[in-house]
Amino acid sequence: MGGNTGKWASASATHGENIHVTIMDLPGQAEMAKQRIAELGLSDKVSFYPCNILDETVPFPKGFDAIWMSQFLDCFSEDEIVSILKRCAGSIDDDGIVLILEAFWDTQRFETSAFCIQQLSIYFTAIANGNSQMYDSRVFKKCIDKAGFDIAEQIDGIGLSHTLLKCRKRKL
Repeated sequence: MGGNTGKWASASATHGENIHVTIMDLPGQAEMAKQRIAELGLSDKVSFYPCNILDETVPFPKGFDAIWMSQFLDCFSEDEIVSILKRCAGSIDDDGIVLILEAFWDTQRFETSAFCIQQLSIYFTAIANGNSQMYDSRVFKKCIDKAGFDIAEQIDGIGLSHTLLKCRKRKL
């Protein structure tokens, strides 16, 4: 979700014969990614679902094993994050997983790193779209819980500053 240029999708699609990736992003982004995927000869391994993810009337496609979001959800408000995650729950199989990779300021190893990430929030709030920010992981965890997921695993310290949250639908 949020396929951008298709770089991650193309890398993922080459990791095995049975891997198929669907890019879900705005129509313009999906078209750019589609061109890149075609140039790489991976059109048979990557599908596209162009849409406005914030439009709650747009259904998400179903039947996925996993949904990957890398530095994607921080682009939205808390209510928008919950809405997206609730619709993700309907897209994955019962044993599916949602993977969220983010740079949370409170999971940083160094105080300076946390400060730098916090200052990025000023850009997002004042310049980018006015309602997103670099979040504290506790805010994301509340959104994840509210959307009906449990965090199965949290892996901090990926690369220089990232955390991976592996989320599963809450069993009723």
